[in-house]
Amino acid sequence: MHTNFKQNIVETLKNSSPKELEAFCNARFQSNLAFFQAANYPNLFEVLQTPAKEYQLYIGQEGVNILNFKQNTFMYAVVDGKSTMLDVHENCAYNPPINEKWNHIFGGKASFVGDEYPYSNIFIDEILNYTLKNGGIVDNHLPSDFLPSLNLFGLGGGIFLQILIENYATIHNFFIFEESLDLFRIACFFVDFSLLFSKTQDQAGYIFLESIMKKEYIQNFFLRKKITTSLIRFELMLYQTPITLNARDVVYEMHSQIMRGWGTFEDEMRGIKNKLSFPIRKMLIEPKRVNAPICVVANGPSLDFLLPFIKKNKNKMIIFSCGTALKPLLNYGIKPDFQIEIERHDYLGDVLKSAPLDDIPLIAASVLDKSAKEVAKELYLFERDGSSAANLNVPRFRVQFTAPLVGNAGAALAAYLGSDVILCGLDCGYKKGSSKHAKNSYYGDEDAEIPEDAYPVAGNFSDDIYSDALFSLSKTTLEEAFSALKPFHILNLSDGARINGAQPIHHEDFELKTINKKTALKQIKSLFRDPKKEGFYTKETQKYIFEILAFKNKIHDTFKMKVFSKQDLFVALDKVYEVIAIESLSNPFISILFGGTLCHFLYAIASCSIHTPHNNMQDLWEKSCELYLIGMDKMLESLRETLFEKSGTPIA
Repeated sequence: MHTNFKQNIVETLKNSSPKELEAFCNARFQSNLAFFQAANYPNLFEVLQTPAKEYQLYIGQEGVNILNFKQNTFMYAVVDGKSTMLDVHENCAYNPPINEKWNHIFGGKASFVGDEYPYSNIFIDEILNYTLKNGGIVDNHLPSDFLPSLNLFGLGGGIFLQILIENYATIHNFFIFEESLDLFRIACFFVDFSLLFSKTQDQAGYIFLESIMKKEYIQNFFLRKKITTSLIRFELMLYQTPITLNARDVVYEMHSQIMRGWGTFEDEMRGIKNKLSFPIRKMLIEPKRVNAPICVVANGPSLDFLLPFIKKNKNKMIIFSCGTALKPLLNYGIKPDFQIEIERHDYLGDVLKSAPLDDIPLIAASVLDKSAKEVAKELYLFERDGSSAANLNVPRFRVQFTAPLVGNAGAALAAYLGSDVILCGLDCGYKKGSSKHAKNSYYGDEDAEIPEDAYPVAGNFSDDIYSDALFSLSKTTLEEAFSALKPFHILNLSDGARINGAQPIHHEDFELKTINKKTALKQIKSLFRDPKKEGFYTKETQKYIFEILAFKNKIHDTFKMKVFSKQDLFVALDKVYEVIAIESLSNPFISILFGGTLCHFLYAIASCSIHTPHNNMQDLWEKSCELYLIGMDKMLESLRETLFEKSGTPIA
């Protein structure tokens, strides 16, 4: 649908008279309007035809420019009677892979996993070794006619983008943020958006105007092509304003979150084995709210000054101690009402013994190691959404919003069960001058330092709070939990990151009312019942057999795609990931169990491709397919031994 012009954009702008330029720009604008209307972008089609409020295109003897008619100034300088707009854009469009005006952002380096992960090792270590033995290089290599994910903050007229469109055969995907509708409208006089979208895979382009209202949209951008956008993206900020800088920060935060928590088959199998190794007597069957606030205590440094508040009000609230917060509480003479744990690690039993847990009731995810469960004199289990084990046999209820930290699990449980939620030591960030955790905890003495990859965020009380990918993900999950579960009040007493939906408040500024704590505790414990008597699990294990085979074959079919170039490889990797993502909608047990290791494998393949000094990817792809079949069969064999050996029914 794009309009064909005889000359490229640079020749047109250099060689045309003002009258010819006006005709060209109007024709390009009308072409874009028709595209947006036909491509079902009705909002763009409509708003682009509204009157300008601040900026408009200028065409004159000086060339093209952008006029701020409110201030009567040009966006681009005029030097010796000539607009510099075209020069600026030509400089930005020159060879983005080596152009210093572009920020080149790479994900973590694909690395060997070693013998500790024997199944993931088959995929990741083998493909890395294959590449090393077949001419792999340290430097990055991209084909001269291919651009990966482009992130553009401000088009400033968009001429540079049109140059890229004309000079590159493929742009894997892109998103554009433009803070002004007027400025985006001006870009529509130069950029052939129909051609831009046609050069992406599956119309993989996002356009944001004026603000990024919801972080989920950016998250979705990265999730759609999780592997390839995680590996490499090129970022250009044509001009810096508070709005564009904020947009870039949001993108950085979302990209960092996407890079975390992929998991592995080995970790998921550990959770499954942990669950099956211990009889489940009391499981959270259905959450119900009790008439009492729940104080969620995590091990952030602000816990130190909140201990007196917790001790003073221990009879007016139920205390959930999360993970390593237990020791500081006990050292201060506070016995929590419940200890919350979610981790699969085999050393957790020793940690609980040394705290000591003693007779404190333990509320734990089903994936907890057997040794940790055995420490508890009172054990209450819940299914933690997001793990393969929790989805095994399709339980009627899973606790959501429990990742990535144990504090998230405690806060989620409190939001399900308490009338109100009080956050203490759930800092979700680093405070300048403070250690990462409270004093006298499991971690001992820590240095007060901010990690290099941390960045400043809005504080609950202070201006010197920093976050990283893990804390950012924790904060986002807390906000999602509170928004979805809606406790009556959520009070954040912590001196850490601001958590939207939680009221910042100092403990001196409110009083808790008297509650019947004994009754509330009894009510909470009554929610945990025998899952067999309750018919809690609704699917027989044997029914997974054919579903797993179907999943294996779907991915194998995708590996049969013809791949010749890096462009083809990026498309194929996204297609494989799409199969995993679709499976997660209907069968999270399968997608979570296999998806983590498979995603690491896809990422390693992508990394190998850009460290291969040529564009022939056929051998790499064939080797990847071979390793997929070997590794998948080994994983299926391990699963059969764990789940199906008693039935004698093969799954492969």
